[in-house]
Amino acid sequence: MKNILLPNGLEVSEIALGAMMFGSTTSKQEAYEVLDMYMDMGGNFLDTSNNYAHWAGTGDESETLLGEWLRDRGCRDRVVLATKVGFDRHGKGAGLKKEQIEYWIDESLRKLGTDYIDLYYAHTDDPDTPIEETMETFDRLVQKGKVRALGTSNFDTWRVAEANCLANAKGFTPYSVMQQRLSYLNPKFGVAPAYAFNEVVGRERLRFLCDKNMPLVSYACLCKGAYEDPSRLPAEYEGGERLQFIRERAAEKGVNPSALVIAWLINLYRLGNFPRIIPLFSATPEQLRQNLNGLELTLTEDELREMNQIGCR
Repeated sequence: MKNILLPNGLEVSEIALGAMMFGSTTSKQEAYEVLDMYMDMGGNFLDTSNNYAHWAGTGDESETLLGEWLRDRGCRDRVVLATKVGFDRHGKGAGLKKEQIEYWIDESLRKLGTDYIDLYYAHTDDPDTPIEETMETFDRLVQKGKVRALGTSNFDTWRVAEANCLANAKGFTPYSVMQQRLSYLNPKFGVAPAYAFNEVVGRERLRFLCDKNMPLVSYACLCKGAYEDPSRLPAEYEGGERLQFIRERAAEKGVNPSALVIAWLINLYRLGNFPRIIPLFSATPEQLRQNLNGLELTLTEDELREMNQIGCR
């Protein structure tokens, strides 16, 4: 697995591993197996949150398990660790106010058993809190050495632009990574996202990220396994010609469809007008092994353009 040097100075693997369900529906034994395999294959970019997975437990399970694994393996210095703040926990805790950020960074550091977070995401926008309060608080964490870099997840593009304009004017640390939904399938027009600011990445956002030299970490990029099992297709996505094409082309190349989606995502930047995209997903050990076959695929620019043109409206 190749490493990518991000504009913010972090050097991350081209695939990020999601730990959302680790410690809740994914057992400690299986989580350790996946983490060990990912690291053995050259991965270093781990993604969690301060509320994973509160719908299946308390919301502390993922960070706690990762902290145990980091201690047991003694590999904190070989990992780029991302976590988040600002989303709901059992109907409470949402927001990006000063006191919320300061409380939850210390809780995350405690559970993860570390002195610093490499990449700290605002997990979703908080329109009720002044941008300056949020950015000043995040910047203070960077100055104290608790956080190395900042990112957004589930934000409108214009809000990221406003936040970074203010950060630049005030001398605060800007957001330098965006995490948002993107996959090969087209979203259905007019279908509302599951929650506010949860939109699928569109062309305008991709152009913005490319212009700002800001990488995109694409979560939910494998559509809950729908590329292998179309019955799992999320309601907000179209299947049709694009799904049929990716499944047929993957069979021709001798890989599972998700592996080809991953290859498409990590190679899009070669065409221009696309940012660097880092697929983020979780998997069983066997799924991880199959999906990472996408790293070995060679896609020509003509193939990438053909893939982009299928099912275009």
